[in-house]
Amino acid sequence: MYLATDTGSVSGVREPREIDFAYKTIVGADGAISIAPCKTTGGKYFTLTLQVPQIPLTDQTHRKDIEKFMRAYFPATLKTLGCG
Repeated sequence: MYLATDTGSVSGVREPREIDFAYKTIVGADGAISIAPCKTTGGKYFTLTLQVPQIPLTDQTHRKDIEKFMRAYFPATLKTLGCG
């Protein structure tokens, strides 16, 4: 699996960095993306994108909160889908 690791229209996440997590995940200054194998009617993988456009371009203070959210929410979502 591949996740974009640069800022731009592909990831939609500013200053993304891969984190050490059970799932392929990038966390940025204004959002995150996680992906995991999960067979659904839509395909073989489930991807969750979190975007927080209200965070100003110069604000770097929310990265830890975004990571904390993804660590809790993504596995719970996979479990709900029957994939975790």
